[in-house]
Amino acid sequence: MRDQWYVDALTTWADVLDRQVERHGEKTLFVFEDRTMTYAEFGAAVDRFAKGLMALGVRKDDVAAIWMTNSIDWVVCQFAIYKVGATLLPLYSYYRKSELEYALDQAHVSTLIMADRFLGKIDALAIAEETIPELRTADRGAFASAKFPALKRVILSGEGEDLPGRHSFDDVSARGDSEVSDYELLKRQNSVSPFDVMNIMYTSGTTGFPKGGMSMHVTNLTTIGQWSQMAELGPDDVILCHVPLFTNFGGLYGAALGIRNGAKVVITEQFDAAQSLRLIEEQKVTYIPGTPSMFRMMLDHPDVTQRDLSSVRGGHVAGAPLTDTTMREILEVLGAENIMQAWGLSECGGLSTVSTRHHPRDKRLKSVGKPLKSAVVRVVNSDTFEDMPAGAQGEIILGDLYPGSCVGRGYYGMPDKTAAAITEDGWFRTGDVGFFDKEGFLYITGRVDDMFTVGGFNIYPAEIENKLEQLPGVKEAFIVPVADRRLGNVPAAWIARAEGTRIDPGEIVEFCRRTMTSQKAPRRVFFYKPGDLPMTPAGKLKKKDLTARTAALVEADAGAGLVLQPETQQ
Repeated sequence: MRDQWYVDALTTWADVLDRQVERHGEKTLFVFEDRTMTYAEFGAAVDRFAKGLMALGVRKDDVAAIWMTNSIDWVVCQFAIYKVGATLLPLYSYYRKSELEYALDQAHVSTLIMADRFLGKIDALAIAEETIPELRTADRGAFASAKFPALKRVILSGEGEDLPGRHSFDDVSARGDSEVSDYELLKRQNSVSPFDVMNIMYTSGTTGFPKGGMSMHVTNLTTIGQWSQMAELGPDDVILCHVPLFTNFGGLYGAALGIRNGAKVVITEQFDAAQSLRLIEEQKVTYIPGTPSMFRMMLDHPDVTQRDLSSVRGGHVAGAPLTDTTMREILEVLGAENIMQAWGLSECGGLSTVSTRHHPRDKRLKSVGKPLKSAVVRVVNSDTFEDMPAGAQGEIILGDLYPGSCVGRGYYGMPDKTAAAITEDGWFRTGDVGFFDKEGFLYITGRVDDMFTVGGFNIYPAEIENKLEQLPGVKEAFIVPVADRRLGNVPAAWIARAEGTRIDPGEIVEFCRRTMTSQKAPRRVFFYKPGDLPMTPAGKLKKKDLTARTAALVEADAGAGLVLQPETQQ
């Protein structure tokens, strides 16, 4: 007999929305700047736009892309796409011509929904016109693109220029009301299966070609249902959605998480630490999702001691490795009892392990918790797939407890990448490295592709980073490899000093040599300030970019950051 949490997840996001609209109709769902929207108003807006998409010819399983910054309209478009059984492709707002071209072509996008400007400074229209010249020449009623044959329609959300090749958001909604009946929409909605693909989420794509991970309704609803229970979320909660909606984190574990639980969601167009702290006080926010860097910026902001943050009782930290120092400060400064650390992949429901307030404090500080009931998590030898004993590092792989409860469909249009990621018997190779302790808590120590060798020894950066952040005076640390003539590679450390400290490179290296094997001690040390390092909009460090920057510094000056170590620099 299947567990009830899985039975509850055998539905679609469109059906979840309908149930919540019926339960919470007149309650405020969204707050965005000076605009608010109730559950009933949101449901009606979604239905109008969904019918408009059908009137324009959007078919089940079409790929529809959203290229906008955070707003209520973003979520309206998201759920309208789910209603008509299409697949959502969120596009990063920082995309430029080459990246937009890649996405439209690789995902065979049929519908592009866009804004003309992002954050008042990024000219998205100019990028779109350069990429799709037909916007100024084609007839919107018979749109065709020479470069992108799958692209049939472009829709403008918000204010912008009326171009011959584009439909306006309001016109699409009005057309839906006049041309498509509620019955036709319901019929389409009922044709959508819990096992249909709902999202294509591109991997970070900071280098090389991004892969589009395919997520099913059942997979996401399974994980979010369990997460909601552990986070103890309900209709009285106020969730701060300051994570980009174009990420799995923002779109599902911010906005959609609120809908799933009948909560209120406060949306910001972009993350700003001062604004987030202000909104926590003004809106009485109870739950905060965020990446480690977002929490770090809030903790370091002077307003953190000036604002009333007492309403916060929970939240979650995910999206990048979290040090125990940052986690400790989150718990102490925010004073929230249920700030949870999580780990997972957008290709596999978003989250697979979690630590909660019910776990011992030392486990919450250092581990990413225990597996969800829906996820079978193993740590294995990458070559033999044999399970590693407690305490031994290996590659983390994921499996389903029930069909679709954890593992997604692989990568859109990339059968070779899918075959490399998902084994014949259904295990998903995450590429993350870690270990289980004897109590079953999972620890992440790095990435298979972050691993580098020093004189033949395997080095996992996250292990050194966590150790460095235990040193007084070190607020944050990142480790990257730098070429070395004798050893092949050696570790280079990028360090953010704690405020008011003057820790020097020699102290850092000596600490590492005293607490770890000599191969792990940094040979070069660089210091940085907040905002200096290359980050994605989702708050993740672009490690390959930082590695390239380090190499360029050393190439320009062989002595850059060098800390002499007689035992290893002979």
